[in-house]
Amino acid sequence: MPSTSVCFPRRPLTTLVCGLLALPGLAHADPQEATLKPVVVTASSVEQSLRDAPASVSVITREDIAKRPVQELAELLGTVEGVTLSRSGNQVPGVQIRGLGQAYTLMLIDGKRVNSTNAMFRGNDYDTGWVPVSEIERIEVVRGPMSSLYGSDAIGGVVNVITRKVGKTWRASARTDLVLQENREAGDSRLVSVSASGPLIADVLGVRLTASHDHREPDGAINTPATPGASAQPGLQLLDNRQLGALFTWTPHAQHEIKLSHDDSRRNHSGFVLERQATSLSHHGRYGFATSDVTLNLDRTRNRVGMITGQSNPNVADSHSLDGKLMLPWDSARQMITLGGELRRDKLSDPTNLTGWPGTASYRASSHAEVSQRAFFVEDEFQLSDTLKLTVGNRYDDHENFGGHHSPRAYLVWHATPEISFKGGWAKAFRAPTLLQGSPNWGSVSCGSATAGCYIVGTPKLKPETSTSKEIGVRYEGAGISGGLTLFDNQLKDMISIDSRTANRTLAPSYSNFVGYLPDGRPIFAYQNIASVRSKGLELGGRLTLNRQWQLSANYTYTDAKNTSGSSKLPLTYRPKHAANISVDWQPNDQWSFNTTARYSGLQYINVPANGQNMLTKAAYSVADLSVGYRIDKHFSVRAGVLNLTDQNDNRSQSTDFNEDGRRYFVSLSADF
Repeated sequence: MPSTSVCFPRRPLTTLVCGLLALPGLAHADPQEATLKPVVVTASSVEQSLRDAPASVSVITREDIAKRPVQELAELLGTVEGVTLSRSGNQVPGVQIRGLGQAYTLMLIDGKRVNSTNAMFRGNDYDTGWVPVSEIERIEVVRGPMSSLYGSDAIGGVVNVITRKVGKTWRASARTDLVLQENREAGDSRLVSVSASGPLIADVLGVRLTASHDHREPDGAINTPATPGASAQPGLQLLDNRQLGALFTWTPHAQHEIKLSHDDSRRNHSGFVLERQATSLSHHGRYGFATSDVTLNLDRTRNRVGMITGQSNPNVADSHSLDGKLMLPWDSARQMITLGGELRRDKLSDPTNLTGWPGTASYRASSHAEVSQRAFFVEDEFQLSDTLKLTVGNRYDDHENFGGHHSPRAYLVWHATPEISFKGGWAKAFRAPTLLQGSPNWGSVSCGSATAGCYIVGTPKLKPETSTSKEIGVRYEGAGISGGLTLFDNQLKDMISIDSRTANRTLAPSYSNFVGYLPDGRPIFAYQNIASVRSKGLELGGRLTLNRQWQLSANYTYTDAKNTSGSSKLPLTYRPKHAANISVDWQPNDQWSFNTTARYSGLQYINVPANGQNMLTKAAYSVADLSVGYRIDKHFSVRAGVLNLTDQNDNRSQSTDFNEDGRRYFVSLSADF
């Protein structure tokens, strides 16, 4: 095995190229070696190759996932170009795409919407973890708005987690991970996952069963106080997650498939527990003239504790939806027309926060709220020539409280040569206020105290947020090498905010969203449309196959995201302008495999007051990992390695700062039958 060098955080960017410096003489890729072309399903209404997809799409493969233990999916998504992670409160990170916040990323599981915001409004960091990582086939990340297909919440982009299919033969797998921290004050973690799938009746009835449990101990005293005598900031939190799932597939006819699935999950984030029961029934039909998909989703999320530390305020959120689409190929006109629609109803029962204002006549009159919306969309793919394709579409959403809104999109793909393609598009998108933000009966304590702080409430006066996005890019796919460059520009208007609030009872009336006082004197503030945001930048990524043994992939993102609401532009928090990732794989034979990765995060703001004064920043840093895998036989394999080689784990002295997990060692055992 060749020697490798490790780069240290004094010059963070150099960590990204140290894998290259350790490579032996580069060999040319074998022209005879076949490369499987990725196929994606999220960027349009039909399955397409990555090269033809009318959007900027990144794919995380099952092989990528297997290279290291992953407890939270956000950790993997943070290595994709255009993706950054929110870190508010040092909780589990949330996914941000192209500089837009976590709320503007739509999470899907096998194309089905997942959103726990109504049950946990204070930063929903749960939705990236409802699926056990071991059962993921791939993850498709669409960077850019997709409201023309998916409606509200897809302003920033879409993350679609695609699970493993039920095969025609039986398979079973099991995996266990153990991660040990070098700093014994930090929390160790472990994971166990098992699954089995196969036919109950050949070509007619199949089943997939899954179960998993992962656990991370909370950190101890890993941070030191900012000043003598002060309290130290807490480290990373307790995580304890469990999942049970079943999927049945029934094929009564060769042209028709029916799926019934149910998942039961429990996620504990530092004592705040969400339990989710999700049932789905779908039908896929193929006809002589068209193809159809219809899905019924029943999703219930129980918040067992509430959202206020030290209190017990449980709630129950339900989301029911029926959606379908009909794909109509028009071969003589070289078009693919898709017609689709959705009916959705969201409900919330919250005896604590959905009760009106404390002390008023209507207080506790009702603890329920619900809202419905319906949508219709059309998409048309025009094959203008053998090398030029235009995709146009529009979705009309009719919201019970906020009326109708259009989300049009146009996207052009031109294959200039067999290797070089140009892409570009324009889209408008919208995001309706959440059930809580738009409800006049919803309210919650805030401003740091449940008794002496302030109170925040919803309001039906809000307008939906809207965005206009443009992008243009070029992609190259040749023998052993592929990559692309994309420029993007997003403008978001009427951003919904509750940042304007104070516990100061004298200053409160001077705030534009002040609506009154509670009987005990606490000031009340309503959500409001105040902010506009502009985010622009570039994404660069590529993959190089040097020969049958060596492969390198890398990406770089430049993001300039600013709040443009006031007289002066202010940077957004947790959005580093510069971010990069590199991964080097070496497989000398069929048994051994080696991987080294490095992640660079540039300087970022971690606190930006509204007046632009006394802003706090976090310096640039790099994290590098190393792992080695050994296949024992055709059924068993083991992988081990070191995460965060250089122990990059700055002391967290500010509440808005965040810790990276320090140096730790892992071992993974896998069995596949």
